Amino acid sequence: MKTAEAFLNSLERRARMLAPSAIATFRANEELCSWLLDPLARWAEAAYGEQAFDDAALGYAKYCFGVAQAQKVYEKTGKYTPEAMPEIVSGVYEDAGYMVPYMWAAILIYAFWPSMVEHIALYRDQFLRRLPPNAEVLELACGHGVMGLLAAEERPDIRVTGLDISAPAIAVANRLRAASGHADRVTFAVEDAIAHDGRETRKYQGIVSAMLAEHLPTPLPLFGSLARHLSGDGLVFFSTAIESAQRDHVYEFHTESEPLKMAEDAGLRVHRLVSDAGTAVARGRFLPRATAMLLQAR
Repeated sequence: MKTAEAFLNSLERRARMLAPSAIATFRANEELCSWLLDPLARWAEAAYGEQAFDDAALGYAKYCFGVAQAQKVYEKTGKYTPEAMPEIVSGVYEDAGYMVPYMWAAILIYAFWPSMVEHIALYRDQFLRRLPPNAEVLELACGHGVMGLLAAEERPDIRVTGLDISAPAIAVANRLRAASGHADRVTFAVEDAIAHDGRETRKYQGIVSAMLAEHLPTPLPLFGSLARHLSGDGLVFFSTAIESAQRDHVYEFHTESEPLKMAEDAGLRVHRLVSDAGTAVARGRFLPRATAMLLQAR
């Protein structure tokens, strides 16, 4: 049965330039990163076979180089330069050839990027382990589905519903779900996370909005949705990218106070916040970093 080592070995074979830094991050945080990658390795092998690990390494490499290129353009132009939303939807979210490698990378960065490791700790220790018993959890823009599956792995008493606009992403999520042993408590569906808000007012004890806000033309409706759907005893795990360009990043946050204020204006209270640039040093106008917050109802 595969463990996190399978991902590391594939990195050394298929993405040698990126392997040393990724492995160093993993080794420095091995217990935490293994909590994520060990079950993922089991699910990936069961769902996709041995090839999954090389595919993941290649997807991670493609993603990292794309991020580096987008950041160079950002420094030069002084603003994100995304395609129009219809082109992003068709060329990114609906394109399986783009989305499947992207989905592998989108989960591996949690264990391989220093700026993201704290997010695992916040998610596991402060969010999942503090949810009320038998919590109902909603994940908006669930992508690969791994965050929801990890929630079910950690908490055998909770149920998870994950929504994403991308059919290829949900196809990945459902293959991993079928291999996870949690199919009875986790469901994934192709649905616009914001449009979903107009059709139900159900309350959830846990809501996950991980790296979604920067993909929206404006995040304000997202924060309103989080506030409306959160139960009084519930928690939101929210994260976003700040001054970090990618092909499908649309909304630019420049300071940690911007998403914090949006959350507060929507009626939420920030319980805890972490923000990290990892090992990056600001040599230009922008310092890319990853921010995560735990939110409560006011």
